[in-house]
Amino acid sequence: MKKTVPIFFACDDKYVPYLDVAIISLIAHASDENEYKITVLKNDISEAHQAMLKQHAKANVSIEFFDVQEMLEPIRAKLPEVFYFGVAAYFRLFIETTFPQYDKAVYLDSDVVLLSDVAELYDTDVEGYLVGAVYEQNTDRAPMFTEYVENIIGIPPRTYFNSGVMVMNLKEFRAFKVQERFLHMLTTYHFDSLAPDQEYLNVICHGRVKYLPTGWNKHSFPEPPEGELHLCHYALSNKPWHYEDTINGEYFWEYAESSEFYDELLREFNNYSDADKQRDRDGFLEIVRSIGEIQNSERTFRKLWFNREVCRV
Repeated sequence: MKKTVPIFFACDDKYVPYLDVAIISLIAHASDENEYKITVLKNDISEAHQAMLKQHAKANVSIEFFDVQEMLEPIRAKLPEVFYFGVAAYFRLFIETTFPQYDKAVYLDSDVVLLSDVAELYDTDVEGYLVGAVYEQNTDRAPMFTEYVENIIGIPPRTYFNSGVMVMNLKEFRAFKVQERFLHMLTTYHFDSLAPDQEYLNVICHGRVKYLPTGWNKHSFPEPPEGELHLCHYALSNKPWHYEDTINGEYFWEYAESSEFYDELLREFNNYSDADKQRDRDGFLEIVRSIGEIQNSERTFRKLWFNREVCRV
């Protein structure tokens, strides 16, 4: 009997071309010995785009879509969209209750490329943990981000993980009521933060994270990966479809050549102007400015959550 490997992505219509490349790379390394069940959590992907993505399905790889619109409607107004993070970033927080048939799953952002079999990631032993994940590599590259994690979120910087690649222990998620805790925190405290979904997960899962080598979630920084390079994650604004010098960007284009969106991706790359790049730089400066503002806020995780026992669920 083949092993079932559940994989979740979260995506909206504008991100479909990049998701297409991610799925192509995943299937390129999928073993015939396993059964891969890809579920795309979506709220506005067109029927045409869904059909294009489903063309990649094969005998042991299924591609399905799940509409989270109805689920999110009661709390949509409370979901902040800041910087590069839209509503789709929150979809992963609802997997535990929406898919009770799975006790474990892999979650991937849409801006990744796989260089190894995702089943190897799925096989990570997360018994006794809530998630298996890689620490956020941006936190130790600049003092401001290190201090943000320590002084505003309230956890040691090296324990802060990136939620774009996770092995989720869904059985333990349910036992710990992660979704319930998230909704309670979201609707009660309205924390000020830079990456809301990621920071809620870090606070809720703190102390129960199995840390993986950076090779399983390698951001586009010059430091070599820990261990073998298995997965490239083009996080934040450093996208290979915008910049020719993106570290590990060549892997994206290798798989993009097999995508029906290849010509569209090339046009986006060729038309990404100096003004667009300036907006990226301005966006980074806005993040820096926001860190200063949040530092003075009374609604931080450290002040409202970790320092006040009354706030604990």
